[in-house]
Amino acid sequence: MSILKLGLTFFAAGVASAIVGLPAVAHDDDGKIRDRQKPFRGPAWRLAEQPAGKKGDASGGVAGTFTSSGIQLKSWLPLNTLSAGAQNANSCWGHVAPDGKEYAIIGLYDGTAFVDITNPAAATLKAFVAGPASLWRDMRTHLGYCYAASEGGSGIQVINITRLAEGLAPIVATVTTPTTTTTSTHTLAVDNASGFLYRAGGGSNGLRMYDLRTTPASPVYVGQWSDIYIHECQVKTYTSGPYIGKQIAFCCGGANGGYANTGLYIVDVTNKAAPVQIGFAAYPGGKFCHQGWLDENSQYFYINDELDEGDTVSLTTTIVIDVSNLGNPVFVNRFDNGNTAIGHNLFVKGNLLYEANYRSGFRVFDLSVNPTDPPEIAYFDTYPGSDSANFNGLWNVWPFFPSGTVIGSDIERGLFVWTVEPTAATFAVANPPQYVNPTGGTTVDVVIAPQNGQVLNPASAKMVVTAAGSSTNVNLASLGANNFRGTFPAVTCTQIVSYQFEIATAAGAVTNDTTNRTALSAVGEAVVVDQNFEAASGWVGGVAGDTATGGVWTRVDPVGTTAQPEDDHSAIGAQCWITGQGTVGGGAGAADVDGGLTTLLSPNFDLTGLDEPTLEYWYWYSNNLGGAPNADSMPIEISANGGTTWTLVEDVATNNGVWTKRTWRVRDFITPSATVRVRFVARDLATGSLVEAGVDDVRITNIDCVAAIQGDLNGDGLVNAGDLAILLGAWGTTGGVSDINGDGAVDAVDLALLVGNWNG
Repeated sequence: MSILKLGLTFFAAGVASAIVGLPAVAHDDDGKIRDRQKPFRGPAWRLAEQPAGKKGDASGGVAGTFTSSGIQLKSWLPLNTLSAGAQNANSCWGHVAPDGKEYAIIGLYDGTAFVDITNPAAATLKAFVAGPASLWRDMRTHLGYCYAASEGGSGIQVINITRLAEGLAPIVATVTTPTTTTTSTHTLAVDNASGFLYRAGGGSNGLRMYDLRTTPASPVYVGQWSDIYIHECQVKTYTSGPYIGKQIAFCCGGANGGYANTGLYIVDVTNKAAPVQIGFAAYPGGKFCHQGWLDENSQYFYINDELDEGDTVSLTTTIVIDVSNLGNPVFVNRFDNGNTAIGHNLFVKGNLLYEANYRSGFRVFDLSVNPTDPPEIAYFDTYPGSDSANFNGLWNVWPFFPSGTVIGSDIERGLFVWTVEPTAATFAVANPPQYVNPTGGTTVDVVIAPQNGQVLNPASAKMVVTAAGSSTNVNLASLGANNFRGTFPAVTCTQIVSYQFEIATAAGAVTNDTTNRTALSAVGEAVVVDQNFEAASGWVGGVAGDTATGGVWTRVDPVGTTAQPEDDHSAIGAQCWITGQGTVGGGAGAADVDGGLTTLLSPNFDLTGLDEPTLEYWYWYSNNLGGAPNADSMPIEISANGGTTWTLVEDVATNNGVWTKRTWRVRDFITPSATVRVRFVARDLATGSLVEAGVDDVRITNIDCVAAIQGDLNGDGLVNAGDLAILLGAWGTTGGVSDINGDGAVDAVDLALLVGNWNG
């Protein structure tokens, strides 16, 4: 491929940029400043993939303060302090000047802002450079230049930032792009060791490469690798080992715009005219391999998949790939932090992994404990109103400043400047409650111990109780010697209650408990149905009216294929229901559903008299193979009348390839009765489709919302005349309903108990 010299178009410095000296919003004002709340529904090219109210929904209130632990907010610059025309922020990067000054670079809807954070507690905007309007912008630096590009097109902006220290506007040039590639860019990467710049994405593009070595102000286009779509990449020049001298690109992407064959592509880009893919790694539940970063030893590559949360996984998940052998990268683990937000961007510095996870904000993990399953040690939530799987909140972090300062760019809230500081306290709960009384009053004891020489303020100790998106602060009662007690407020029965603790140091710095503790608002919970299918238990595979000619539901120890599980889900046993048993070494389509539908039908379940029955099951579903991938679905339905009529619980239409748990409140669909049935309908309705499904571990539990009252014989919650009538009617019998003390006789002792509890 020929080398193209690209022309430069220079803009007058006074037109392209503006110099301002606006101070930051300080930490003391966190609870007073309201951000410019503009709904953000995620990338436009993804909107068709996301149903309303799921990942595309930007609803949710905004709390007045940020919750955090182990991270101190030094400065905060909201959007309108960075640019009057900024509708959203996007990525961020950093620059360290030769004199040691540190600058945050943040992408905005209408351009790029440069902020002096040398004193992190007094961050000051130094310059703004206008650029094409876009929700996406990315920046990288090399020597004294910042390169900015966006999905808005116009190629690459080259910004000379050597003048920032002088308080002068950056000089800006624009590099046009060759006709063989689009002008739009999704992300950038720079390998500072080799001196090459890489453009990734933009339309359905792969990598486009530019030489910065001779003329960094005028990057020279030298080649591309366009086998697949690349969303983001990291490029590293190896200085030792078997790959010494090689320039290796670790690319997150896939075919079909990143959706098909998504994963980590490892490409040798040493020869820019002929890059070569040398390795590939997929991982379970992959939806859209988004971004990742190498550890310090180049052994592990950590990945955020942007579309798995809320789909194939329920918690914020980080994927770990072993890349010690570049030709054979291997998935080794995925870990979560108990949160539900979408993982977006991450970086590794030293032994710490820094993540920007949209609505849950900034998260820090300690790789020195376990590099493949590290604990979360600190966090700062920039979107305190919600941690749901939506495209709001923190876009990016940058942790590479020599001072230890970390910056973050939040879509709605602008630039954050932090320091990660030692934990001031630890929080230990010896006997966490499994249930909290719906009427309130349940207590929990916690030991809050000072750490790292800190002095704590006992009067500031709190418990934050959250249910149904609403939080309540409960002051803890001091029991002496670092011991505290919290009392739960009333919470609607059946709701999951999460609670965390916090305490301030004598200096006023707040430390939060990072453990996500939960309990159920209920008096108790009982298992009504528990079926792991080691026995048929009354279930039937294939019923009258089914039309499938193959792949009928059968209860077996499954034989694994590319579409069918190798094992059942249960910890004990091997049997489950699947759609057709495969053969060892057989093809994926040998026993799949063919020619219509097949039904797995439960027996009748008696749910009468239950307060809050809950249906739980694990399913496996594969529909992404064959000539019509993703065209079929599996309706899961429930009936209150033995199967005469049915109500849809969910219609599974997305391939998962892993056992997936679902839990549903029965009353959301039907009124519990004596003839409740459930059915799973696997269908092959699309030509050439390959469908496999599995079901295992079906449970129905019941949540008790009202505690039994001694003497409440008719169950109305009171001990009154109704109970006396029952008592008198059964008086003198043995083992009667009025045997209040359970001694086998209804006698004077029971009457005394009744009178003692009388309240009506």
